[in-house]
Amino acid sequence: MADVRSGRDIDSALVKKGFLRFHEGDHVRYRFYGPSGDNPVARTKISHGMLGRTVGAKLISLMAKQLHLTKKQFLQLIDCTMTEKAYRETLRGKGIAV
Repeated sequence: MADVRSGRDIDSALVKKGFLRFHEGDHVRYRFYGPSGDNPVARTKISHGMLGRTVGAKLISLMAKQLHLTKKQFLQLIDCTMTEKAYRETLRGKGIAV
């Protein structure tokens, strides 16, 4: 159970970390933009139905990969032990301009 999080917690944490939220169809999409603001450097999504439910380990792993993080780093991002600044530094370390 340690690798599951509520959809609402994921939504709230991503928005707090600078992700922009877009409601599109049956999904909520999150985009994280670099300095130019033109194209997102990271993006992920979650279905509207998952906002009120528990997100399992498999989907968490997929979301982590989409955000260029390990599963452990993603959980730190969601649990707010990783700040937006630390997330940007992590992306820079992978050669992603933010």
